[in-house]
Amino acid sequence: MTAVRLSLLSLAVVTLTGAGCAEVPPSTLYVLKAADPVVTDVARPANVVPLMVVLGPVTVPDYLDRTDIVRRASDNRLATADRERWGEPLRAGLQRVLAADLARGLGAAFWVATGADRAAQADIEVPVDLESFEPDATGRMVLTASWEVRWSHGEHQPVRERVRQWAVAPVTGTEDQVRTMSDQVAELAATLAATIRAPLASASVASQSKPSRYPKDRR
Repeated sequence: MTAVRLSLLSLAVVTLTGAGCAEVPPSTLYVLKAADPVVTDVARPANVVPLMVVLGPVTVPDYLDRTDIVRRASDNRLATADRERWGEPLRAGLQRVLAADLARGLGAAFWVATGADRAAQADIEVPVDLESFEPDATGRMVLTASWEVRWSHGEHQPVRERVRQWAVAPVTGTEDQVRTMSDQVAELAATLAATIRAPLASASVASQSKPSRYPKDRR
């Protein structure tokens, strides 16, 4: 009887050990992608110093700043993708891609940097706060962001804006979700670039419309 019990115990140990050694499928990792750079032959003139734009801080809600890829199951319930994760914290990836997309939109007359240590060198500071950045319960991606454009030397008034972007169609899986998120970051960057450029364009038009101190000879 004792031998039978020992045999059964040994079998149970072997079974549990085998189950514990079963391979777990690896997680699939995703990252946000910046828009493709614009190929141009226009170079920055050698005597022109680009304006330094410091992007940041860029913040996201705590429930999103994690390795899990989050979506909304309902207004008050979140769901995560099984074995599908971010390859970097979402806040870091968002700041990286938003900086690249913003540099693309602003062009050679600007230099985009990130990091609090660059603030002292900034001509323009752009803090961005994301309030939402996930699919809603219907599967449509929603990005809600507010930001401020501050001119460090007081050349122009600060501008504060808030935007909400909805994807046209529901996402059809994690890869489609991440692709749509990348597209929304590019759209946000384009809006930021337009906000930064607006006062410069207005100032240029105003300077060109001023009457000359030396009227032209119309003879």
